[in-house]
Amino acid sequence: MKAKICALVILFALAYMPAHAQFAERTVERAVPNGPVFSSEAADLTRQMANRLHLNEGQYVKLYAVNRTRIVQLSEINTYYKADESGRTARLAELDAQYDQACGRILSASQLSQMHQEQDAPNVPTDNSNGRG
Repeated sequence: MKAKICALVILFALAYMPAHAQFAERTVERAVPNGPVFSSEAADLTRQMANRLHLNEGQYVKLYAVNRTRIVQLSEINTYYKADESGRTARLAELDAQYDQACGRILSASQLSQMHQEQDAPNVPTDNSNGRG
């Protein structure tokens, strides 16, 4: 009888762990404020990424959540570490590493490579005036 009870407890524990992990992922998404500013910035950023990287619908939805979380965390870091430049720099580097890791789980290798190339490219304004003007 004790063996059956132990087996039942172990079975319940194994069934509970994946359900708890799924719940934890959903609560992390809900923890992000749903402010219109953060949502619109995330939508704009994700739309730009979709146009450049040719995302499918699933990738778009996942990247939107990642971008929204990143924008909120970026705002929090800039607020809390306004006076501490070294702490702010360290937190921003950590945030960038987490963002790259999250994008690596969502994007294909070629999309990720293209994203990194575009981030590393200097933003040089194009001059269309041909020197006249």
